[in-house]
Amino acid sequence: MKKHIVGFSRSLSLILAALMLISLISCAESGDTPDDTSPQATEAGSEAATDDPEYRCDLPDDLNFGTEVNYLYTIAANRDDELVSEDYGLGVVSDSVYERNAAVSEKLGVDLAFTGRNSDIDTASAISGLVSAGDKSVDIFVIGTYSVLTPILAGHYLNLNGISNLDLSKLYWNQYYNEMMTFTSDNLQFAATSPTAISMFRDGYLTIFNRDKLAEYQIPDLYETVWNGDWTLEYQYGLIKDVYTDANGDGKRDIDDFFGFYVGNVTDMDVYAVSSDIHLAVRDENGDLLYNTDAFERLVDMGEKVSALCNAPGTYLVNSFNEGFDVPIEKFTQKKALMATTMFGLVERNIEYLADISYGIAPIPKLTKEQAHYGTYIQDQVSCFGISASIGDEDRQAVLGAVMEAMSYYSYVIVRPAYYDVALSLRFMQDPQSKAILDTMFESISFDYVYATSLGGVRDSMRSVISSTKPAIASQEKKWQKLVENALKSQQRSLDKLKNK
Repeated sequence: MKKHIVGFSRSLSLILAALMLISLISCAESGDTPDDTSPQATEAGSEAATDDPEYRCDLPDDLNFGTEVNYLYTIAANRDDELVSEDYGLGVVSDSVYERNAAVSEKLGVDLAFTGRNSDIDTASAISGLVSAGDKSVDIFVIGTYSVLTPILAGHYLNLNGISNLDLSKLYWNQYYNEMMTFTSDNLQFAATSPTAISMFRDGYLTIFNRDKLAEYQIPDLYETVWNGDWTLEYQYGLIKDVYTDANGDGKRDIDDFFGFYVGNVTDMDVYAVSSDIHLAVRDENGDLLYNTDAFERLVDMGEKVSALCNAPGTYLVNSFNEGFDVPIEKFTQKKALMATTMFGLVERNIEYLADISYGIAPIPKLTKEQAHYGTYIQDQVSCFGISASIGDEDRQAVLGAVMEAMSYYSYVIVRPAYYDVALSLRFMQDPQSKAILDTMFESISFDYVYATSLGGVRDSMRSVISSTKPAIASQEKKWQKLVENALKSQQRSLDKLKNK
């Protein structure tokens, strides 16, 4: 466990840069790019009007709380540098986090204290212990989306829609996640996310492809295929199904050969429901979640096409638990793959090995050409933020609402451009087409409630079914429906209790 404190009484030499930045991007003004993870976002990189109220932080200018605000967060891959930066001058992303924290501290007159736990299990356990004991030593909880539902339903989080100084309708909050996590007609929402979570970018899935190898196999430009809306599971299957070379000459098909496609059989399988525009839970007119029986035919179609892709002669289906979750990107960097499914965070960690490869990126394919848009799946460990239910004092709640609001806003104007426009775009993208694809992908971020919260264990069950040679979706459908419906009923009982508090 580690505690890190950012104070508003920093030495003048360290704070000057942040103060200059604050003067340019006052919390009451917004001239920066819109959050392209929101449904209303325009083309990524375009400028929002300075007087657009949806992108303007409306916190008063005279706030000076003179207090410490304590965060509890998880130290995990893709998330460990989102909140804490030890010093200025350690790199683009670290510096932006440092400046963001200094800006919030200066704006509100607060010290920000961060205590890290080593896993979401540890964090969830700590949340339970703190709230059950009425402990007010931690104010704001930060945990992966897949772990947040249990402490929410246990009553460990406050309803954010009742907190002063917090406006979740602003477009520097992720509106997809807001919609998914708002319960019942009473608009109960206990957790939110925003560009404060750099993991929202890093945990996004993509297809990476070797442009030189595509040319060698006389495959048409994939950029044009994507823009035309023709990038589908069937199209990808047609490209990779016969691409194979016995690279090591041992007469065996093994991991050291060249394949058309590398994909893992565990978390990589999670991408296909969202990319196929399938939502397993939908809301009724009262805002209550229901299992989406209308998705059945689309689910069967997706299962058959993903199965064909995973078991094509040109595919190496990685046994992720035994061989490693990073194998697809590792084999791609070794020039043993025409294309692979991977995450931006893994590309980021392997960027030095991609330097001598001419590569491009594409979304995860659509299910059909008729599908309206591509869907970018974000892995279920993205950080989300909520306030401890132990904090009963409304004045203290108002302080925490202001801190969450300022953190989200300054992340949007400081951290997001640093990561997205500098660390991500300039380091990853080798050509203008890839940058345009990148923008499109982050405009098409989507969530599915069943996948994001691991509801009923359906997501995990789906992995083995759709990657098998015989995807028995039809025989599993009733089982999945029962699991989800039972989980939703239990959840609704818990929400009713929270609603009546």
